[in-house]
Amino acid sequence: MKEPIRLLIIEDNDDDAILEAEALKKGGFDVIFERVDNPMDLREALRKQSWDCVISDYSLPSFSGLDALAIFLESALDIPFIIISGAIGEETAVIAMKAGAHDYIMKSNLNRLVPALQRELREANIRQQKKRAETAIKYEKILLRTLIDNVPDLIYIKDTECRRIVSNDADVGFTGFQSEQEITGKTDLEIFRDEFGKRNHAADMMVLQSGCPQSNSEENIFDSKGNSYWFQCDKIPIRDGEGNITGLVGIFHDISHRKEIEFDLLRSEQSLKKQNLEYEALNKEYLSLNEELTESLERIKRMNDDLIIAKNKAEEGDKLKSSFLANMSHEIRTPLNAILGFSSFLKNPEMSKDRTAEFVDIIEASGKQLLSIINDILEISQIEAGQVRLTVEPVNISKLLNELFLQFKKDASLKGIELILNINNSAQDIITNTDGSKVRQILTNLISNAIKFTSEGKVEFAARVSKNHVLFYVKDTGIGIDPEYQTIIFEPFRQVETTISRNFGGNGLGLSICRALVEKLGGKMTVNSLPNKGSTFSFTIPFVSDKELEMESLPDQIPEKYDWKKHLILVAEDETYNFKFIEEMLSPTHAKILHARDGIEAVELVRQIPDISLVIMDLKMPEMDGYKATKIIKQLRPDLPVIAQTATLISEHKDWIANAGFDKYLSKPLEIRYFMEVIDNFLD
Repeated sequence: MKEPIRLLIIEDNDDDAILEAEALKKGGFDVIFERVDNPMDLREALRKQSWDCVISDYSLPSFSGLDALAIFLESALDIPFIIISGAIGEETAVIAMKAGAHDYIMKSNLNRLVPALQRELREANIRQQKKRAETAIKYEKILLRTLIDNVPDLIYIKDTECRRIVSNDADVGFTGFQSEQEITGKTDLEIFRDEFGKRNHAADMMVLQSGCPQSNSEENIFDSKGNSYWFQCDKIPIRDGEGNITGLVGIFHDISHRKEIEFDLLRSEQSLKKQNLEYEALNKEYLSLNEELTESLERIKRMNDDLIIAKNKAEEGDKLKSSFLANMSHEIRTPLNAILGFSSFLKNPEMSKDRTAEFVDIIEASGKQLLSIINDILEISQIEAGQVRLTVEPVNISKLLNELFLQFKKDASLKGIELILNINNSAQDIITNTDGSKVRQILTNLISNAIKFTSEGKVEFAARVSKNHVLFYVKDTGIGIDPEYQTIIFEPFRQVETTISRNFGGNGLGLSICRALVEKLGGKMTVNSLPNKGSTFSFTIPFVSDKELEMESLPDQIPEKYDWKKHLILVAEDETYNFKFIEEMLSPTHAKILHARDGIEAVELVRQIPDISLVIMDLKMPEMDGYKATKIIKQLRPDLPVIAQTATLISEHKDWIANAGFDKYLSKPLEIRYFMEVIDNFLD
């Protein structure tokens, strides 16, 4: 097939123009050309349409080839300009080439025209590719710069001599400088004139020399105004394409507020311990005379326990946050390393066309990956913060499925995969009240994953109404998932194994976002998969008509068939709201209820009251937990039913529950109907 080319010929002779076009046609080009012979027509032709090449006669009646070249250069077009002449001296040819012409050819030697044009077209293409690459690099740098300058953490990049080469706005402001240029090239020994400067400089050198990152260290640092701050510090070495260390990245996260809380808690704990000792001494002396003082002591003790629990929760929350930041840092650095590394290679003027094109593709793909990571981090942050809002309205599910089929049909075709929308299993008009954008987001992620992890075969998806739910599924013939990994894939930043991460990429957030959105919509997500056989991801959402919309949020009603007015039930629960919930569930049954706030109180009530018919025991309580309390109760009354309730049920807990003597266990959150049925079985 001939290569098409649009040609502008500056020539006063029609026959010469036709000869030049015919020479190109014989050389394999499909030529479309236009001839002009004066400056006005030349300017108009350059303005009104695009060209692949300009060929100009050197001598024309109204102007010269050099005049035409000057007009061409004004247009700033980056295409070949070739001068053809019947008689041109070598000196004139040199002048034309210096003026900007790409080549000159004698009319008596037109067989040079084809190879000359092919060469110049290749060189023009290379120049255009480099311009696009430079534009892409500039955009990625702006994107990266915007990201780090809008992060509240202090972020810097240093070279192998520990000199700053990049500082974000937060870092520049903290150190007291007015601009990044002022701080560039300085070490911490020059910036911080105190022990921290020496300590941080030494830590930087250790990271550069050992190649090992420094994570989660805490530093007390004074800013340029003398204000004290606490930071959690992470330092990661930067390596080039050959694995050589070229510098490091430092990230300083402000934890001053957390440290202030910790110090306050420590002081409060010490103060409360001191008060406890004083109150205990007074209690021994006035116990018989002052029952009110005893109650005050118990309140203070509970306050102390609450403070310890709050401190532990704060520490656990900080650990989870640190883990998230470490994962985010790793995922961002991966495409960033490719962008910076391959960008530096493009500066080589001797880079071949194929290598340039390959590196440009890598930079573009890494930029898209970086943008996807940022979007996923924002989405999972909204989910974790509980800021996801639903817009519920009638949604045509069948129409949505057809739109997704058209969206992914090309992607599947490019991989040689058959994409199937199973119309037989998809009712023609499924319309339900839900958030259509969230359903689209879930299906888009699942279909995209199915195509990504399938190298041959097919990807099938559909939806159907099942009772009061709409059931969706996405089925593929891809690599599949081992059963032992089918739970962790729904956790943030988790993938099946590192080999898959290398072969297919991804930040591990997609499925966790999908499951969270499905649960937000009131449904459930499941996976059925075998290695090398493929996977089927299914999820449900409520099927709600317009009339049912107002009723969908009503809780399950408690059956009124239970009459337990002859029974006394002991509930051991330290959390007031949890006890209130159980009390409310039992209230229609007319059962009498006792409340124990810890294991010790539960044991004493069983010991003192023989009429207790059943015990509902929380496992985690102060003073004495549910395991120890149940063992003692079973020694006192072996036939008394004891039902465990827990929010953290794993395989080890099941063994502990069995050994402690519980008759049954229930997982929180409690499902009302099942809860009532279990109790009814024991009371009957």
